[in-house]
Amino acid sequence: MKRAADSDERVYIIEPNEVGDLALTRPKSEGTLTWHFKMNNTRDVAFASSKSFIWDAARINLPSGKKALAQSVYPKESDGQEAWGRSTEYSKASVEHYSEMWYEYPYPVAVNVAADIGGMEYPGLNFCSYKSKGESLWGVTDHEFGHNWFPMIVGSNERRHAWMDEGFNTFINYYSYLAFNDGEYTNDLIKTRKYLGWLTNSSREPVATHPDRTQSNNLGMVAYMKPALGLVMLREYILGHERFDKAFRSYIRTWAYKHPQPNDFFNHMENVSGENLDWFWKGWFYSNANIDLSVDGVYPYGANYVVAFSNKGDMPMPVIFEITFDDGSKERRELPVEIWFKGNTWQHLLKVDKKVTKIEIDPDKIITDTNAGNDVWPSSIYGDR
Repeated sequence: MKRAADSDERVYIIEPNEVGDLALTRPKSEGTLTWHFKMNNTRDVAFASSKSFIWDAARINLPSGKKALAQSVYPKESDGQEAWGRSTEYSKASVEHYSEMWYEYPYPVAVNVAADIGGMEYPGLNFCSYKSKGESLWGVTDHEFGHNWFPMIVGSNERRHAWMDEGFNTFINYYSYLAFNDGEYTNDLIKTRKYLGWLTNSSREPVATHPDRTQSNNLGMVAYMKPALGLVMLREYILGHERFDKAFRSYIRTWAYKHPQPNDFFNHMENVSGENLDWFWKGWFYSNANIDLSVDGVYPYGANYVVAFSNKGDMPMPVIFEITFDDGSKERRELPVEIWFKGNTWQHLLKVDKKVTKIEIDPDKIITDTNAGNDVWPSSIYGDR
């Protein structure tokens, strides 16, 4: 364990060929061996014990210079580099990423336990399926460790506001996927066309619906996917990285080891980002409103153009659009959400010094626009994003 605490590569504490040899783990003298565990600011506790465990570990490097210890325990049936042999690597990468991007991990250990369960989280300890391998094991390990931030550090009430638990975690998981080994595994969260059926289903429910009142077929979207998509839109499309990250980090820091309500989150994000987002909270979290921005036409106007935009959906959104010119060059511009506050149409005077050949709304396909066919001029029908 001392070697592991100084190693970025996993170190065996109990090797596969040592499993079941009690002489290696019992004290040399007579009597019993007692292990003492201590964690500060923890809302729950769990442990695992088995004489069948392989046990390995490696250090976790935290931004402050402090260290923690990533550990994995798993049976021989789960061993192998394509399976739990990489568990400690996954655990270390996950905790280091969230610590660097959002808030430093506060616990001395991060333990991943192979168990007969899909996945379950506790402060400093996960239970993940002993059958998981490769990307599946990375995904469940990363997700369960993400829960250390929500709801273990930021102590939201997951039984009342599931989206502040599972939704926030699904959101931070998206960026952890992108960061791990420069994208070794893929995360298709923002391929929003795959959610079109649910977003337009008459039986869908708002994110704010309490989980014990949510229809079971809606829970995955209400608690996990839709809130995560909303936060991605807020970061990538509405606020931008700098303002979002400053506000979200401040929210975590301010509410660490406390118990925020939804309005605490909404108010904090607005106060730190300096943006009134009431239209977004109301539309995305408290209603079934959908987004459908449209570019209806582009008309010559002297040396310039008038671009006709409309909001055919149920909630407003800023309009980020990309202009393609006849020489192949491109330029992006943005119209604020306030253009929709007095109506659903907007005539924009586009001042340019070159011929425009194409206008496309949301060129990176971040927002959950339910009709991609009217996002571009000249008219085109898009397939899956």
